[in-house]
Amino acid sequence: MIHVIPMPLSVNELPGKFRLTKESGYYTDEALAGAVRFYARDFEKAFGEAPVQKEDAAVRFSVDTKLKNEAYTLHIDENGIKVHAGDKNGALYAIQTLRQLAGFDLKSGVQALDIACVRISDAPRFAWRGQSLDCARHFFPVENIKKLLDLFLLHKLNVFHWHLTDDQGWRIEIKKYPLLTEVGSKRKDTQRTGWRKQKVGYAGEPHGGYYTQDEIREVVAYAAERGIMVVPEIDMPAHFAAAEAAYPDLACRPLKTEVTYYFGAMVPHKELGYKPGDNSWNRSACLGKESTYEFIFNVLDEVCELFPAPYFHIGGDEAPRDEWKKCPHCQEKIRKEGLQSVDNLQGYFNNRVNEYIKKKGKRLIGWNEILSAGNLDRSVISQYWVPTRDKNAERYVNSGGQMILSRQTAFYFDYPNAEVTLKNAYSFTPAKSGVRPEAEKNVLGIESELWTEFVHDWRKVEFNLFPRVAAMCETAWTSESQKDFSGFVQRLDQYEKILGTLHVHYAPRAYTVNPGLVKRAKYMCKFFWSNPYAELEDAEKEM
Repeated sequence: MIHVIPMPLSVNELPGKFRLTKESGYYTDEALAGAVRFYARDFEKAFGEAPVQKEDAAVRFSVDTKLKNEAYTLHIDENGIKVHAGDKNGALYAIQTLRQLAGFDLKSGVQALDIACVRISDAPRFAWRGQSLDCARHFFPVENIKKLLDLFLLHKLNVFHWHLTDDQGWRIEIKKYPLLTEVGSKRKDTQRTGWRKQKVGYAGEPHGGYYTQDEIREVVAYAAERGIMVVPEIDMPAHFAAAEAAYPDLACRPLKTEVTYYFGAMVPHKELGYKPGDNSWNRSACLGKESTYEFIFNVLDEVCELFPAPYFHIGGDEAPRDEWKKCPHCQEKIRKEGLQSVDNLQGYFNNRVNEYIKKKGKRLIGWNEILSAGNLDRSVISQYWVPTRDKNAERYVNSGGQMILSRQTAFYFDYPNAEVTLKNAYSFTPAKSGVRPEAEKNVLGIESELWTEFVHDWRKVEFNLFPRVAAMCETAWTSESQKDFSGFVQRLDQYEKILGTLHVHYAPRAYTVNPGLVKRAKYMCKFFWSNPYAELEDAEKEM
Protein backbone atom coordinates (compact mmCIF):
# COMPACT_ATOMS: atom_id res chain seq x y z
CA MET A 1 0.00 0.00 0.00
CA ILE A 2 1.32 3.45 -0.91
CA HIS A 3 1.20 6.05 1.86
CA VAL A 4 -0.48 8.91 0.02
CA ILE A 5 -3.37 11.13 1.17
CA PRO A 6 -5.75 11.51 -0.58
CA MET A 7 -5.65 8.03 -2.11
CA PRO A 8 -5.28 8.27 -5.91
CA LEU A 9 -7.90 7.00 -8.33
CA SER A 10 -5.79 4.17 -9.78
CA VAL A 11 -2.58 2.71 -8.34
CA ASN A 12 -0.51 -0.07 -9.90
CA GLU A 13 2.54 -0.90 -7.79
CA LEU A 14 5.50 -2.13 -9.86
CA PRO A 15 8.67 -4.05 -8.98
CA GLY A 16 11.90 -2.17 -8.39
CA LYS A 17 12.90 1.31 -7.30
CA PHE A 18 14.15 4.49 -8.93
CA ARG A 19 17.17 6.14 -7.33
CA LEU A 20 16.72 9.92 -7.36
CA THR A 21 19.98 11.87 -7.08
CA LYS A 22 21.27 15.36 -7.69
CA GLU A 23 22.32 14.21 -11.15
CA SER A 24 18.78 13.14 -12.10
CA GLY A 25 17.82 16.69 -13.05
CA TYR A 26 14.38 17.64 -14.31
CA TYR A 27 12.69 18.86 -17.47
CA THR A 28 9.32 20.57 -17.79
CA ASP A 29 7.05 21.90 -20.49
CA GLU A 30 6.89 25.67 -20.16
CA ALA A 31 3.14 25.55 -19.41
CA LEU A 32 3.85 23.62 -16.20
CA ALA A 33 6.87 25.63 -15.02
CA GLY A 34 4.88 27.48 -12.35
CA ALA A 35 3.83 24.18 -10.80
CA VAL A 36 7.17 22.43 -11.18
CA ARG A 37 8.96 25.00 -9.06
CA PHE A 38 7.24 23.29 -6.11
CA TYR A 39 9.01 20.06 -7.08
CA ALA A 40 12.29 21.98 -7.10
CA ARG A 41 11.47 23.35 -3.64
CA ASP A 42 10.70 19.87 -2.27
CA PHE A 43 13.87 18.43 -3.83
CA GLU A 44 15.99 21.17 -2.32
CA LYS A 45 14.49 20.53 1.11
CA ALA A 46 15.72 16.93 1.00
CA PHE A 47 18.98 17.30 -0.95
CA GLY A 48 20.14 20.69 0.26
CA GLU A 49 20.36 22.17 -3.23
CA ALA A 50 18.00 22.81 -6.12
CA PRO A 51 17.76 20.27 -8.96
CA VAL A 52 19.31 21.10 -12.32
CA GLN A 53 17.03 21.61 -15.31
CA LYS A 54 18.30 19.75 -18.38
CA GLU A 55 17.06 18.22 -21.63
CA ASP A 56 18.02 14.61 -20.81
CA ALA A 57 16.63 14.68 -17.26
CA ALA A 58 15.31 11.52 -15.62
CA VAL A 59 12.42 13.47 -14.05
CA ARG A 60 10.07 14.90 -16.69
CA PHE A 61 6.85 16.95 -16.57
CA SER A 62 4.68 17.18 -19.69
CA VAL A 63 1.26 18.50 -20.68
CA ASP A 64 -1.22 15.91 -21.93
CA THR A 65 -4.21 17.59 -23.55
CA LYS A 66 -6.19 14.34 -23.38
CA LEU A 67 -6.31 14.63 -19.60
CA LYS A 68 -9.01 16.69 -17.90
CA ASN A 69 -8.26 19.69 -15.72
CA GLU A 70 -6.69 18.65 -12.39
CA ALA A 71 -5.96 15.13 -13.70
CA TYR A 72 -2.47 13.63 -13.93
CA THR A 73 -0.53 10.43 -14.45
CA LEU A 74 2.64 9.57 -12.54
CA HIS A 75 4.86 6.75 -13.79
CA ILE A 76 7.95 5.79 -11.79
CA ASP A 77 10.18 3.03 -13.12
CA GLU A 78 13.84 2.19 -12.61
CA ASN A 79 14.84 4.71 -15.30
CA GLY A 80 13.04 7.78 -14.03
CA ILE A 81 9.87 9.66 -13.23
CA LYS A 82 7.35 10.83 -15.82
CA VAL A 83 4.46 13.15 -14.99
CA HIS A 84 1.72 14.02 -17.48
CA ALA A 85 -0.85 16.61 -16.46
CA GLY A 86 -3.94 18.14 -18.00
CA ASP A 87 -3.13 21.56 -16.58
CA LYS A 88 -1.07 23.39 -13.96
CA ASN A 89 -3.22 22.07 -11.11
CA GLY A 90 -2.80 18.51 -12.33
CA ALA A 91 0.97 18.98 -12.19
CA LEU A 92 0.73 20.48 -8.71
CA TYR A 93 -1.22 17.46 -7.50
CA ALA A 94 1.19 14.99 -9.12
CA ILE A 95 3.99 16.76 -7.25
CA GLN A 96 2.11 16.40 -3.95
CA THR A 97 1.76 12.67 -4.60
CA LEU A 98 5.46 12.40 -5.48
CA ARG A 99 6.29 14.47 -2.39
CA GLN A 100 4.67 11.83 -0.19
CA LEU A 101 6.03 8.83 -2.12
CA ALA A 102 9.59 10.18 -1.91
CA GLY A 103 9.27 11.47 1.64
CA PHE A 104 10.83 14.81 0.72
CA ASP A 105 9.56 16.44 3.92
CA LEU A 106 11.09 13.71 6.09
CA LYS A 107 14.65 13.90 4.74
CA SER A 108 17.48 16.42 4.80
CA GLY A 109 21.02 16.42 3.47
CA VAL A 110 20.55 13.18 1.52
CA GLN A 111 22.61 12.08 -1.48
CA ALA A 112 19.96 9.78 -2.93
CA LEU A 113 16.34 8.70 -2.42
CA ASP A 114 15.03 5.30 -3.48
CA ILE A 115 11.41 5.61 -4.63
CA ALA A 116 9.24 2.55 -5.20
CA CYS A 117 8.12 2.07 -8.79
CA VAL A 118 4.45 2.72 -9.41
CA ARG A 119 1.99 3.76 -12.09
CA ILE A 120 -0.71 6.19 -10.93
CA SER A 121 -3.63 7.66 -12.83
CA ASP A 122 -5.49 10.23 -10.80
CA ALA A 123 -8.27 12.81 -10.91
CA PRO A 124 -10.57 14.29 -8.26
CA ARG A 125 -14.09 13.07 -7.57
CA PHE A 126 -15.43 16.59 -6.94
CA ALA A 127 -14.49 19.90 -8.54
CA TRP A 128 -14.87 21.89 -5.28
CA ARG A 129 -12.62 20.76 -2.43
CA GLY A 130 -12.60 23.50 0.13
CA GLN A 131 -11.86 24.64 3.64
CA SER A 132 -13.15 27.81 5.25
CA LEU A 133 -11.55 29.97 7.89
CA ASP A 134 -13.55 32.45 9.93
CA CYS A 135 -11.36 35.52 10.41
CA ALA A 136 -14.29 37.69 11.55
CA ARG A 137 -14.67 36.21 15.03
CA HIS A 138 -10.89 36.11 15.45
CA PHE A 139 -8.38 37.83 13.20
CA PHE A 140 -5.28 35.95 12.02
CA PRO A 141 -2.27 37.57 10.30
CA VAL A 142 -1.38 37.04 6.65
CA GLU A 143 1.59 34.81 7.50
CA ASN A 144 -0.76 32.37 9.23
CA ILE A 145 -3.05 32.37 6.20
CA LYS A 146 -0.09 31.58 3.93
CA LYS A 147 0.94 28.63 6.09
CA LEU A 148 -2.60 27.31 5.83
CA LEU A 149 -2.56 27.67 2.04
CA ASP A 150 0.69 25.68 1.90
CA LEU A 151 -1.06 22.90 3.84
CA PHE A 152 -4.08 23.08 1.54
CA LEU A 153 -1.79 22.33 -1.39
CA LEU A 154 -0.46 19.22 0.36
CA HIS A 155 -4.08 18.01 0.65
CA LYS A 156 -4.96 18.89 -2.97
CA LEU A 157 -7.59 21.40 -1.84
CA ASN A 158 -8.51 24.02 -4.41
CA VAL A 159 -10.85 26.42 -2.54
CA PHE A 160 -10.16 28.72 0.39
CA HIS A 161 -13.49 30.08 1.63
CA TRP A 162 -12.57 33.23 3.56
CA HIS A 163 -15.20 34.40 6.06
CA LEU A 164 -14.34 38.09 6.39
CA THR A 165 -17.31 39.76 8.10
CA ASP A 166 -19.73 38.98 10.89
CA ASP A 167 -21.36 40.52 13.96
CA GLN A 168 -18.04 40.39 15.82
CA GLY A 169 -15.82 42.06 13.24
CA TRP A 170 -15.37 43.48 9.74
CA ARG A 171 -11.97 42.37 8.42
CA ILE A 172 -11.64 43.73 4.87
CA GLU A 173 -10.69 47.28 3.90
CA ILE A 174 -13.39 49.03 1.84
CA LYS A 175 -12.04 52.38 0.71
CA LYS A 176 -15.45 53.96 0.11
CA TYR A 177 -16.54 53.15 3.68
CA PRO A 178 -13.54 53.63 6.01
CA LEU A 179 -15.62 53.28 9.19
CA LEU A 180 -16.12 49.60 8.40
CA THR A 181 -12.56 49.02 9.57
CA GLU A 182 -12.06 52.07 11.79
CA VAL A 183 -15.10 51.07 13.87
CA GLY A 184 -16.32 47.69 12.63
CA SER A 185 -13.02 45.82 12.98
CA LYS A 186 -12.75 46.44 16.75
CA ARG A 187 -14.71 45.00 19.65
CA LYS A 188 -14.29 45.80 23.32
CA ASP A 189 -14.11 42.22 24.63
CA THR A 190 -14.51 38.55 23.68
CA GLN A 191 -16.55 35.75 25.21
CA ARG A 192 -14.39 32.75 26.12
CA THR A 193 -16.51 30.35 28.19
CA GLY A 194 -18.59 28.46 25.63
CA TRP A 195 -21.87 28.79 23.79
CA ARG A 196 -24.18 28.61 26.81
CA LYS A 197 -22.43 31.08 29.12
CA GLN A 198 -22.75 34.59 27.73
CA LYS A 199 -22.70 36.31 31.12
CA VAL A 200 -19.29 35.28 32.47
CA GLY A 201 -15.83 34.38 31.24
CA TYR A 202 -14.66 37.22 29.01
CA ALA A 203 -11.10 37.85 27.86
CA GLY A 204 -11.04 41.30 29.42
CA GLU A 205 -9.31 42.86 26.45
CA PRO A 206 -10.29 44.32 23.07
CA HIS A 207 -9.84 42.42 19.83
CA GLY A 208 -9.33 43.80 16.34
CA GLY A 209 -7.55 43.67 13.03
CA TYR A 210 -8.32 43.75 9.33
CA TYR A 211 -6.73 43.01 5.97
CA THR A 212 -5.74 45.89 3.73
CA GLN A 213 -6.58 45.58 0.07
CA ASP A 214 -2.90 45.04 -0.69
CA GLU A 215 -2.81 42.17 1.81
CA ILE A 216 -5.91 40.67 0.22
CA ARG A 217 -4.20 40.78 -3.19
CA GLU A 218 -1.09 39.19 -1.66
CA VAL A 219 -3.09 36.27 -0.25
CA VAL A 220 -5.06 35.79 -3.48
CA ALA A 221 -1.84 35.68 -5.53
CA TYR A 222 -0.15 33.31 -3.07
CA ALA A 223 -3.16 30.99 -3.25
CA ALA A 224 -3.29 31.10 -7.06
CA GLU A 225 0.33 29.93 -7.28
CA ARG A 226 -0.80 26.86 -5.33
CA GLY A 227 -3.85 26.20 -7.47
CA ILE A 228 -6.22 27.54 -4.83
CA MET A 229 -9.17 29.84 -5.52
CA VAL A 230 -10.07 32.30 -2.76
CA VAL A 231 -13.82 32.82 -2.34
CA PRO A 232 -14.80 35.72 -0.06
CA GLU A 233 -17.82 35.64 2.22
CA ILE A 234 -19.34 39.00 3.13
CA ASP A 235 -22.23 37.96 5.35
CA MET A 236 -25.57 39.60 4.57
CA PRO A 237 -28.29 40.51 5.32
CA ALA A 238 -27.76 39.02 8.82
CA HIS A 239 -24.57 38.73 10.87
CA PHE A 240 -24.35 42.43 10.07
CA ALA A 241 -23.78 44.03 13.49
CA ALA A 242 -20.22 45.20 12.80
CA ALA A 243 -21.36 47.02 9.65
CA GLU A 244 -24.28 48.60 11.51
CA ALA A 245 -22.00 49.72 14.35
CA ALA A 246 -20.03 51.64 11.72
CA TYR A 247 -23.04 52.86 9.71
CA PRO A 248 -26.23 52.76 11.84
CA ASP A 249 -28.48 53.81 8.94
CA LEU A 250 -28.06 50.31 7.52
CA ALA A 251 -30.42 49.05 10.24
CA CYS A 252 -34.20 49.27 10.25
CA ARG A 253 -33.83 51.38 13.39
CA PRO A 254 -30.64 53.46 13.19
CA LEU A 255 -29.59 53.09 16.83
CA LYS A 256 -26.08 53.73 18.08
CA THR A 257 -24.70 50.24 18.70
CA GLU A 258 -21.38 48.51 19.20
CA VAL A 259 -19.58 45.61 17.56
CA THR A 260 -20.87 42.42 19.18
CA TYR A 261 -18.44 40.85 21.68
CA TYR A 262 -20.37 37.69 22.64
CA PHE A 263 -21.27 34.74 20.42
CA GLY A 264 -24.43 33.12 19.14
CA ALA A 265 -26.79 34.12 16.37
CA MET A 266 -30.46 33.48 16.98
CA VAL A 267 -30.29 33.58 20.79
CA PRO A 268 -31.19 37.05 22.15
CA HIS A 269 -28.82 36.62 25.12
CA LYS A 270 -31.32 37.29 27.89
CA GLU A 271 -28.50 36.86 30.43
CA LEU A 272 -27.14 40.18 29.19
CA GLY A 273 -30.54 41.85 29.29
CA TYR A 274 -30.98 41.99 25.52
CA LYS A 275 -34.28 41.21 23.85
CA PRO A 276 -35.18 40.39 20.25
CA GLY A 277 -35.48 43.50 18.13
CA ASP A 278 -33.39 45.83 20.28
CA ASN A 279 -30.51 45.82 17.76
CA SER A 280 -28.08 44.47 20.34
CA TRP A 281 -27.65 40.91 19.08
CA ASN A 282 -27.43 39.33 15.61
CA ARG A 283 -28.83 42.07 13.40
CA SER A 284 -30.13 42.11 9.86
CA ALA A 285 -29.72 44.97 7.42
CA CYS A 286 -32.83 46.93 6.49
CA LEU A 287 -33.99 45.49 3.17
CA GLY A 288 -36.56 48.22 2.59
CA LYS A 289 -34.19 51.16 2.17
CA GLU A 290 -32.61 51.65 -1.24
CA SER A 291 -29.61 53.12 0.57
CA THR A 292 -28.86 49.62 1.92
CA TYR A 293 -28.61 48.25 -1.62
CA GLU A 294 -26.42 51.18 -2.68
CA PHE A 295 -24.07 50.43 0.23
CA ILE A 296 -23.92 46.71 -0.56
CA PHE A 297 -23.34 47.23 -4.28
CA ASN A 298 -20.53 49.69 -3.55
CA VAL A 299 -18.92 47.16 -1.21
CA LEU A 300 -19.30 44.45 -3.86
CA ASP A 301 -17.59 46.65 -6.45
CA GLU A 302 -14.43 46.69 -4.35
CA VAL A 303 -14.65 43.08 -3.17
CA CYS A 304 -15.19 41.67 -6.67
CA GLU A 305 -12.19 43.58 -7.97
CA LEU A 306 -9.97 42.04 -5.27
CA PHE A 307 -11.09 38.44 -5.79
CA PRO A 308 -10.94 37.08 -9.37
CA ALA A 309 -12.78 33.86 -8.39
CA PRO A 310 -16.06 33.42 -10.33
CA TYR A 311 -17.96 33.06 -7.04
CA PHE A 312 -19.14 35.30 -4.21
CA HIS A 313 -20.52 33.99 -0.90
CA ILE A 314 -23.39 35.99 0.56
CA GLY A 315 -23.78 33.96 3.76
CA GLY A 316 -27.51 34.55 4.07
CA ASP A 317 -28.07 32.31 7.09
CA GLU A 318 -29.72 32.86 10.46
CA ALA A 319 -31.49 36.08 9.47
CA PRO A 320 -33.81 37.39 12.21
CA ARG A 321 -36.86 38.90 10.54
CA ASP A 322 -38.73 40.51 13.45
CA GLU A 323 -37.41 43.95 12.58
CA TRP A 324 -38.55 43.61 8.97
CA LYS A 325 -42.09 42.87 10.16
CA LYS A 326 -42.19 46.17 12.08
CA CYS A 327 -40.10 48.31 9.72
CA PRO A 328 -42.15 50.71 7.55
CA HIS A 329 -39.41 50.71 4.89
CA CYS A 330 -39.45 46.90 4.65
CA GLN A 331 -43.24 46.72 4.64
CA GLU A 332 -43.40 49.32 1.87
CA LYS A 333 -40.85 47.33 -0.16
CA ILE A 334 -42.97 44.18 0.29
CA ARG A 335 -46.08 46.01 -0.97
CA LYS A 336 -44.29 47.72 -3.83
CA GLU A 337 -42.67 44.52 -5.13
CA GLY A 338 -45.78 42.37 -4.65
CA LEU A 339 -44.08 40.06 -2.15
CA GLN A 340 -46.00 37.77 0.17
CA SER A 341 -43.92 37.96 3.35
CA VAL A 342 -40.65 38.94 4.99
CA ASP A 343 -39.34 35.54 3.85
CA ASN A 344 -39.88 36.63 0.26
CA LEU A 345 -38.23 39.95 1.11
CA GLN A 346 -34.98 38.11 1.76
CA GLY A 347 -35.48 36.21 -1.50
CA TYR A 348 -35.93 39.55 -3.29
CA PHE A 349 -32.70 40.79 -1.68
CA ASN A 350 -30.81 37.62 -2.65
CA ASN A 351 -31.92 37.95 -6.27
CA ARG A 352 -30.91 41.61 -6.48
CA VAL A 353 -27.44 40.80 -5.18
CA ASN A 354 -27.27 37.83 -7.53
CA GLU A 355 -28.18 39.96 -10.56
CA TYR A 356 -25.54 42.52 -9.59
CA ILE A 357 -22.68 40.05 -9.30
CA LYS A 358 -23.77 38.12 -12.42
CA LYS A 359 -22.91 41.27 -14.37
CA LYS A 360 -19.41 40.91 -12.93
CA GLY A 361 -19.15 37.32 -14.15
CA LYS A 362 -19.72 35.72 -10.75
CA ARG A 363 -22.14 33.23 -9.25
CA LEU A 364 -23.78 33.64 -5.86
CA ILE A 365 -23.30 31.10 -3.07
CA GLY A 366 -25.35 31.09 0.13
CA TRP A 367 -25.98 28.80 3.08
CA ASN A 368 -28.99 26.54 2.65
CA GLU A 369 -31.30 28.89 4.61
CA ILE A 370 -31.44 31.14 1.55
CA LEU A 371 -33.66 28.51 -0.07
CA SER A 372 -36.38 29.11 2.53
CA ALA A 373 -36.64 32.71 1.33
CA GLY A 374 -38.35 31.46 -1.81
CA ASN A 375 -38.34 32.76 -5.41
CA LEU A 376 -34.57 32.20 -5.70
CA ASP A 377 -32.80 32.37 -9.05
CA ARG A 378 -31.72 28.85 -10.03
CA SER A 379 -28.19 29.97 -10.84
CA VAL A 380 -27.51 30.40 -7.10
CA ILE A 381 -25.39 27.70 -5.42
CA SER A 382 -26.63 26.48 -2.05
CA GLN A 383 -24.22 25.33 0.67
CA TYR A 384 -25.87 22.69 2.84
CA TRP A 385 -24.58 22.87 6.42
CA VAL A 386 -27.40 22.03 8.84
CA PRO A 387 -27.13 18.73 10.76
CA THR A 388 -30.78 17.83 10.14
CA ARG A 389 -32.54 17.04 6.88
CA ASP A 390 -33.50 20.18 4.96
CA LYS A 391 -36.29 19.40 2.51
CA ASN A 392 -35.79 22.67 0.63
CA ALA A 393 -32.11 21.86 0.09
CA GLU A 394 -32.85 18.29 -0.94
CA ARG A 395 -35.48 19.39 -3.44
CA TYR A 396 -33.10 22.00 -4.83
CA VAL A 397 -30.19 19.65 -5.52
CA ASN A 398 -32.38 16.76 -6.66
CA SER A 399 -34.15 19.00 -9.17
CA GLY A 400 -30.97 20.35 -10.75
CA GLY A 401 -29.74 23.11 -8.41
CA GLN A 402 -26.02 23.11 -7.63
CA MET A 403 -24.87 22.50 -4.09
CA ILE A 404 -21.76 22.38 -1.89
CA LEU A 405 -22.00 19.87 0.98
CA SER A 406 -20.73 20.95 4.41
CA ARG A 407 -22.81 18.84 6.81
CA GLN A 408 -22.25 20.05 10.37
CA THR A 409 -21.93 16.55 11.83
CA ALA A 410 -19.10 15.71 9.42
CA PHE A 411 -17.37 18.95 8.54
CA TYR A 412 -17.77 21.57 11.30
CA PHE A 413 -14.25 21.49 12.65
CA ASP A 414 -14.86 24.10 15.34
CA TYR A 415 -16.47 21.24 17.28
CA PRO A 416 -14.22 18.97 19.39
CA ASN A 417 -12.40 16.16 17.60
CA ALA A 418 -14.28 13.75 19.85
CA GLU A 419 -17.64 15.00 18.50
CA VAL A 420 -17.03 15.63 14.80
CA THR A 421 -14.67 12.72 14.47
CA LEU A 422 -12.18 11.73 11.83
CA LYS A 423 -14.51 8.87 10.89
CA ASN A 424 -17.50 11.23 10.59
CA ALA A 425 -15.62 13.26 7.98
CA TYR A 426 -14.28 10.18 6.21
CA SER A 427 -17.56 8.26 6.03
CA PHE A 428 -19.70 11.14 4.76
CA THR A 429 -21.56 10.55 1.50
CA PRO A 430 -23.86 12.89 -0.45
CA ALA A 431 -26.71 10.48 0.29
CA LYS A 432 -26.47 11.50 3.96
CA SER A 433 -27.63 14.96 2.87
CA GLY A 434 -30.50 13.50 0.87
CA VAL A 435 -28.80 13.64 -2.53
CA ARG A 436 -30.14 10.97 -4.87
CA PRO A 437 -27.55 8.99 -6.89
CA GLU A 438 -28.73 10.48 -10.18
CA ALA A 439 -28.40 14.00 -8.70
CA GLU A 440 -24.81 13.65 -7.47
CA LYS A 441 -23.71 15.42 -10.66
CA ASN A 442 -25.33 18.55 -9.14
CA VAL A 443 -22.97 18.42 -6.15
CA LEU A 444 -20.22 20.92 -6.88
CA GLY A 445 -18.13 19.53 -4.05
CA ILE A 446 -17.28 19.18 -0.37
CA GLU A 447 -16.13 21.83 2.08
CA SER A 448 -15.28 21.76 5.78
CA GLU A 449 -15.65 24.78 8.04
CA LEU A 450 -13.68 26.31 10.89
CA TRP A 451 -15.69 28.90 12.80
CA THR A 452 -13.53 30.70 15.34
CA GLU A 453 -15.85 31.96 18.05
CA PHE A 454 -13.83 29.83 20.47
CA VAL A 455 -10.59 29.54 18.49
CA HIS A 456 -8.47 32.53 19.43
CA ASP A 457 -4.94 31.40 18.57
CA TRP A 458 -3.16 29.57 15.77
CA ARG A 459 -2.28 26.42 17.68
CA LYS A 460 -6.03 25.82 18.16
CA VAL A 461 -6.64 26.43 14.44
CA GLU A 462 -4.17 23.68 13.56
CA PHE A 463 -5.34 21.33 16.32
CA ASN A 464 -8.92 21.59 15.10
CA LEU A 465 -8.11 21.23 11.40
CA PHE A 466 -5.53 18.46 11.30
CA PRO A 467 -5.83 15.56 10.67
CA ARG A 468 -9.57 16.06 10.05
CA VAL A 469 -8.80 17.97 6.84
CA ALA A 470 -7.06 14.81 5.61
CA ALA A 471 -10.29 12.85 6.05
CA MET A 472 -12.32 15.56 4.33
CA CYS A 473 -9.90 15.83 1.40
CA GLU A 474 -10.06 12.08 0.78
CA THR A 475 -13.86 12.23 0.91
CA ALA A 476 -13.76 15.01 -1.70
CA TRP A 477 -11.07 13.43 -3.90
CA THR A 478 -11.35 9.65 -3.77
CA SER A 479 -14.16 7.57 -5.26
CA GLU A 480 -16.53 5.95 -2.77
CA SER A 481 -15.59 2.43 -3.87
CA GLN A 482 -11.92 3.01 -3.02
CA LYS A 483 -12.39 4.47 0.44
CA ASP A 484 -11.34 2.36 3.40
CA PHE A 485 -11.11 3.91 6.85
CA SER A 486 -8.72 1.33 8.32
CA GLY A 487 -6.35 1.83 5.39
CA PHE A 488 -6.66 5.59 5.79
CA VAL A 489 -5.66 5.30 9.46
CA GLN A 490 -2.56 3.31 8.46
CA ARG A 491 -1.61 6.03 6.00
CA LEU A 492 -1.82 8.59 8.80
CA ASP A 493 1.51 7.28 10.16
CA GLN A 494 3.61 9.02 7.50
CA TYR A 495 1.14 11.89 7.15
CA GLU A 496 1.51 12.82 10.83
CA LYS A 497 5.30 12.72 10.52
CA ILE A 498 5.03 15.16 7.62
CA LEU A 499 2.83 17.47 9.70
CA GLY A 500 5.44 17.30 12.46
CA THR A 501 8.26 18.40 10.15
CA LEU A 502 6.03 21.27 8.96
CA HIS A 503 5.54 22.36 12.59
CA VAL A 504 1.79 21.75 12.55
CA HIS A 505 0.14 21.47 15.97
CA TYR A 506 -2.12 18.56 14.97
CA ALA A 507 -4.45 16.53 17.20
CA PRO A 508 -2.92 13.20 18.36
CA ARG A 509 -4.44 9.78 17.66
CA ALA A 510 -6.08 9.37 21.07
CA TYR A 511 -8.30 12.34 20.20
CA THR A 512 -9.00 11.57 16.54
CA VAL A 513 -9.28 7.81 15.95
CA ASN A 514 -12.03 6.25 18.09
CA PRO A 515 -11.91 8.87 20.87
CA GLY A 516 -14.83 7.20 22.65
CA LEU A 517 -18.03 8.30 24.35
CA VAL A 518 -16.35 9.51 27.55
CA LYS A 519 -14.16 12.01 25.70
CA ARG A 520 -17.11 13.02 23.54
CA ALA A 521 -19.34 13.78 26.54
CA LYS A 522 -16.56 15.55 28.43
CA TYR A 523 -15.41 17.85 25.65
CA MET A 524 -18.88 18.69 24.35
CA CYS A 525 -19.89 19.79 27.86
CA LYS A 526 -16.75 21.88 28.10
CA PHE A 527 -17.29 23.27 24.60
CA PHE A 528 -20.79 24.51 25.40
CA TRP A 529 -20.52 25.45 29.06
CA SER A 530 -17.07 26.27 30.37
CA ASN A 531 -13.83 25.75 28.42
CA PRO A 532 -13.74 25.20 24.63
CA TYR A 533 -9.95 24.69 24.91
CA ALA A 534 -10.24 21.67 27.25
CA GLU A 535 -9.58 19.06 24.54
CA LEU A 536 -6.48 20.89 23.30
CA GLU A 537 -5.17 21.42 26.84
CA ASP A 538 -5.56 17.75 27.75
CA ALA A 539 -3.91 16.67 24.51
CA GLU A 540 -0.95 18.98 25.11
CA LYS A 541 -0.37 17.40 28.53
CA GLU A 542 0.05 14.03 26.81
CA MET A 543 2.30 15.22 23.96
